[in-house]
Amino acid sequence: MDKYDLKRFAKQIACRVPGLRSHLTAYYPYLHTPAQLAFLCACLEQTRNVPGCIVEAGCYQGNTTLYLNHHMTSLGIEKPYWALDTFSGVREEDLEVEVSHARGRGNYGRAFRVNDRRWFDAAMRRDGQTRVRSIAADIGSFDFGRLAPIAFCLVDVVFYQPVKRALPSLWQAISPGGMIVVDDYFGTGYYGAGQAYSEFIEAHHLEPRRVHTKYGLLVKETEVPIVSPDVPRGTGSSV
Repeated sequence: MDKYDLKRFAKQIACRVPGLRSHLTAYYPYLHTPAQLAFLCACLEQTRNVPGCIVEAGCYQGNTTLYLNHHMTSLGIEKPYWALDTFSGVREEDLEVEVSHARGRGNYGRAFRVNDRRWFDAAMRRDGQTRVRSIAADIGSFDFGRLAPIAFCLVDVVFYQPVKRALPSLWQAISPGGMIVVDDYFGTGYYGAGQAYSEFIEAHHLEPRRVHTKYGLLVKETEVPIVSPDVPRGTGSSV
């Protein structure tokens, strides 16, 4: 029996264990649909000539981070990429706000505690991603001016308090022509980030732009439109 036979035998045994099966067989690891991932890639292309770095605010274990960085590599987009996360779950006080306002399920927030910055960094190294730098921080208290200018930011944190506190600092750090995509703005069953987005655009007299069902889009003085196939009538058809 050679090493490949041994590997096959070990996998056959491991696949009988429910806790290991999902890690050894094919599965779709993203919380974004293929069309949504394609839109995020289009945002990277749209902002490739906008001054500044790329920021992913809320990266969890890094699946989306790897996807977007592979796309950047394929197009020759060489920008610094900053991945922010607490890497230890949502702050208890922020989670309590979600539960008390019936904006989400408490267990969902606690699931993010199964994470570690060292695991994230190891995954980036294993995949050969040298442009990604991680920052362990609560996005709600982070000064995004430290990373300015920013060309594109994906805010992938579903909770109200962190997103509400982050958006003013992030908006100041975005370059003209830059873009912010707020995930879970609409239709996902988690309304905290969507409420924070809605309050921000109302306070700044901006137009709400819902893209690919669940994204809330912010664009800072851009001149070149990205046309979305499913922005609801009356809320803007392009950016």
